[in-house]
This record gives sequence, structure tokens and C-alpha cells, in this order.
Amino acid sequence: MKATSSRQALLAATLFAAGMASAPAADALQGLPAGPLGESIQRGHDMIMNTNTDVRVKGFVGNALTCNSCHTDGGNNDHPGNFLATATKFPSYSKREDTVITLEDRVANCFMRSMNGMRPSTDSGVVVDMAAYISWLDRGKPILGGATPVPAKSPYAAMLKSAGEADVQAGAKVYDAHCASCHGAGGAGIAGSFPPIWGPDSYNAGAGLANVAKLATWVKGNMPLGNPSLSEREAFEVALFVDSHPRPDFMLSQHLRPGSAADDYNARVRSETDTAQGNLRKAGLDLKLLP
Repeated sequence: MKATSSRQALLAATLFAAGMASAPAADALQGLPAGPLGESIQRGHDMIMNTNTDVRVKGFVGNALTCNSCHTDGGNNDHPGNFLATATKFPSYSKREDTVITLEDRVANCFMRSMNGMRPSTDSGVVVDMAAYISWLDRGKPILGGATPVPAKSPYAAMLKSAGEADVQAGAKVYDAHCASCHGAGGAGIAGSFPPIWGPDSYNAGAGLANVAKLATWVKGNMPLGNPSLSEREAFEVALFVDSHPRPDFMLSQHLRPGSAADDYNARVRSETDTAQGNLRKAGLDLKLLP
């Protein structure tokens, strides 16, 4: 019995660490409707969990991340990055895109930025299935639309204004103590288990997490995985450290399918390029990029 229990405990720990086992995500699929809708929701969940290996969706991915890398537990938890009360907020105005977008737009745009890949059509099976799953998580909730609640004020924007090299170095120490064991000393992650968080196989400079304040909020609520326990200052310092490393630039034209009409991309922004250094400078911080 003891040997069996030990093996079971080891298996559970291994699956959790690899992001392959999640009770909340499994619960999200209970009671699916029969027929095509339930099948679509199931496909959407599966693609979110295995985005860079699922044959239906991996062609749109340009790095080593999955949707579940940021939306842990398939987005079915109360951590920053969750999908709960996401579908109810659309259609909504997007400041970044400077236009009103749909949930399908938001899903498709994430492929360009966080996944550093190609933007699928908003009526493609990939986007429809993912939107079906995200909407399923919000079933029965009122549509918020333009009445989206104002989020709690973040402390990180103020921290960024006064940040300097010492904060980056402090972030390096936080990273070594709490992050390197999973994401590696060089930020490359562990294939099949933990995602890269900088470099060519991570999110690009146009992604939401390339914003230090947003990354700090995400880190505070999610990391270390399974035991988010960093202080606000530690979360900020390590986010600053991570986003001080180079990552791919974002240029819109490189992420649209050949021959796409301008209106296929629902935004007034037609071109945009940036670097990690540029993001920091826009925030008022001029730091040398780390190697």
C-alpha cells in the first residue's frame, strides 16, 4: 500500500507540475450539452490546454507557449488571467486596438501577440471552439458589455515610475529563488512542462505580459505555481527582471494571413512594432536590456 501510495503521489505531483492535471479545468467540462455544441466546447478546452501540440491549432502558434501557460487551469480559477466573467464583457472597447472588439477578436489577437503566431480567422473552427469553451464558463451570468466593473487599482504603475537598476537586480534574486527551478536560469523553461518566459520562444513585445505592471499582477496571483506567495514588491521586481530581457518584436503585418483584407483585423491599428526596451522606455524607465 505504501509503495502504491508513493507512486500515486509522485504521478499526481508530476502531472500537476507539467500542467496536465487540473481539477478545476476538469470540473468545467461537467454537464456539457449533447451534440455539436458540447463537442465544440470540449475541442476548445483541449486546444487551450495543448495549443502548441494540438494538430487543429498548432499551425497558428509561433512559440513554445500554450493558452494554459497564462490562463492556468484552463482559465477556470480565480487567479489573474482566468476566463471567468470574460465572455460577459464582450463586445467591448479595446484601448490597445482602439476599436470595439468581440470575444472572437480577442481570442484571435492573442495568437498574434502572446503566441507570437498567425491570427486565425474569427469564424474559423479554432476561434469558434475556443470562444465556445470560454462562453461555457460564463453560462448563466449577465452580460456586462460596456458596464464592465472597474478593476482594483494596481500598485505596480507607481512602482515602475520610481524603478531602477537595483530593482532589476533584486528581481534577479527573486527569480533565482522562486522561478529558475522551473523556468531555467536562462528563461527557456522545460519543454513539455514549464514555458519559456523570455527569448525567441516566449510571448512577443506586443503581448499583454510584456507590460511590466500587468505581468506583476499575473505573477502575484499565480506564481510560484500551486503556491502563489510572493509579496507585491517581489512580484514587481521579478516582473521587471523578466521583461528586461529580449523577446520577439511585434509587427502586425507579420502576423496576418497572406491576402487578408484590412477589415479582417478588427482594429484601427494597422502597424505596430516594439521591443522589450521600448516597453520599458514608454513606461518611463530606461534600462539596458539584459543578455
